[in-house]
Amino acid sequence: MSGTNGINDPSVSASTTTTTTTATQADEHVFLPRGTVLIAGGGPVGLILARVLSYYGVRSVLFERNKTTTSWPKMDLTNGRSMELFRKLGLADDLRRQGVPPHIDQDVLISSGLASKEAITRWELPGVDRFRQRIHEHNDGTQPQEPYQRLSQALFEKWLKAICDQDPLIELHYGNKVESVQETADHVKTTVTNVETGKSTVYVSDYVAGCDGASSRVRKSLGFPLDGGPVPKCVLLVHFKSRDLSRLHVQGQFWHIFFLSDHAEGGFGSTIIAQDEVDTWTTHLFLPLDAEPDKIESHDAVYRALGGLHGPYPIEIDEVLVRSVWRPNIAVTRQWSSAGQRVHVAGDAAHQNIPTGGYGMNMGIGDAFDLGWKLAAVINEQAGRDLLQSYEAERKPVALRNVERSGVHFQLHDRLKDEFIAGGDPHRVDADTEEGRQLRAAIHEYYQQHDGENKDFGIEMGYRYQSPVIVPDREATEPAWTPSQYTPTSWPGGRPPHVFLSDGTAIFDKFGKHWTLLVFADDSQNSTSGQELVAEAAASLSIPLKVVALPGEDLAKRLYEKPLVLIRPDQHVAWRGDQVSSLQEAEKLLNVVTGRVRPDSTAGEGQKAAPSVAFTATQELTTQVEDFKLEKMAAFQM
Repeated sequence: MSGTNGINDPSVSASTTTTTTTATQADEHVFLPRGTVLIAGGGPVGLILARVLSYYGVRSVLFERNKTTTSWPKMDLTNGRSMELFRKLGLADDLRRQGVPPHIDQDVLISSGLASKEAITRWELPGVDRFRQRIHEHNDGTQPQEPYQRLSQALFEKWLKAICDQDPLIELHYGNKVESVQETADHVKTTVTNVETGKSTVYVSDYVAGCDGASSRVRKSLGFPLDGGPVPKCVLLVHFKSRDLSRLHVQGQFWHIFFLSDHAEGGFGSTIIAQDEVDTWTTHLFLPLDAEPDKIESHDAVYRALGGLHGPYPIEIDEVLVRSVWRPNIAVTRQWSSAGQRVHVAGDAAHQNIPTGGYGMNMGIGDAFDLGWKLAAVINEQAGRDLLQSYEAERKPVALRNVERSGVHFQLHDRLKDEFIAGGDPHRVDADTEEGRQLRAAIHEYYQQHDGENKDFGIEMGYRYQSPVIVPDREATEPAWTPSQYTPTSWPGGRPPHVFLSDGTAIFDKFGKHWTLLVFADDSQNSTSGQELVAEAAASLSIPLKVVALPGEDLAKRLYEKPLVLIRPDQHVAWRGDQVSSLQEAEKLLNVVTGRVRPDSTAGEGQKAAPSVAFTATQELTTQVEDFKLEKMAAFQM
């Protein structure tokens, strides 16, 4: 349900009758119903959070400063882990209907320019159909349950907003800007200004989620330091329409092309992204900071980007949709949650990264699901307030690792000049000479040995949470972690393996809406494993729990490693063990994982210190608190 003005506006949805309004000499105050979450920001993360809360029966009211969804392309890949979460919400199939058709592969090319005879090398990435086939052929726990899906953020937001508009538990208010938040002992006051009228209203709610972007007013209000820094380059983005496929596909159909460029002295200088495989494209022209991109006309920027080393490469452009100058930046906020655990930040308000790797919005989806189920569990009295403290402890380490990895991916391209081109004429890369052939072979080998961008399963789905609500396994050794591969394991804190059971059902589809206890004990062991004690304890503590017995599933039993595995609502493992011996033990276990009691261990409580060194590919490490500013920063980065 949506509106464009404040909740007291008579044009807004009928749910406003549940609010109480009192006039003051200052701003009008609106008291939201108990258990309602106020969301600042209506980008992908705010909309997903609203949907997760609704899935668990919790109301939300969302405010977005813009009057409609974004027209900027930004994110263009929803990765496999995010698609698993969308599948749980029942949205995966509908999301795919909005995106690139499943039969189209998504190769990434490395080229010296479209005037060249062929690309230097390519990363061969399968389309959804081929990826799904690979998942079925490799039923060994190493694959995601769902393939990734290409879809521009401009379309993604529009699709998700339409879903939220029809949800009776969600109120969307675009054209309303969150100015500040103030936490008290038992509520949060949020000041919101209508962008048309200038009228300010103070909303009083139990909880606030700051999903309001890199320039987050929520983060600023709480005084959370943002640590990081930009790449020493700026980028001219042009988003446009063209059906000139004979020119664009001269080196083959592609998802991305990374170009060596004259203006970069033979190094990485530009890229093009195919947004929909029909007629929508985005070019990024990387420039030095002292360049004057405003003096480059949009068509010329596209031609320069596509030409690479060979000068402008003209194509027929039907329409320029948007253009902007932006600045790649890597940063993570030092704190994610307020002292009273009533205000939390997520998405770009908590972390920013270079687009290489596609980690930005996908991390935001992880933030939204983690925060959403925890807020819902606390509001629905299925967990203790300490559960909310685990949000920062779990999500911040993921952000620190992933934004650093985005810098590693960017540096791979940025090092082209120093690795291969420096000290000579860059055009020799295209020469029909022995030197040219050797240089092309060297660049090919370089990219094939460093092909983790959009393939690093360890980054995307192998992260393991450590927090006070994760019960560690003290009897085993944690499996090694690598960025490139997901290691199938039920190690507590991690995402467990996807596997198809003997009847063809995906094990994730057996999980319950809330908590799930997987039982791999055979019939003779069932009476001693203690599964009935866990179920009894859950009922007494009002914790929704589904017990799933999987006798005879030898593959799943081997991959899940223990007879009993407790799965959280976000599909992460909270605990695993051989048995539960008493009702008291079962109650203690469930009280720990739901944040009702503190465990003996303080693992994962997090550190508030700033990073000690700058992130890879960035210029320096800086800290911003009052304002978020970058030289040559785009409006969509705010």
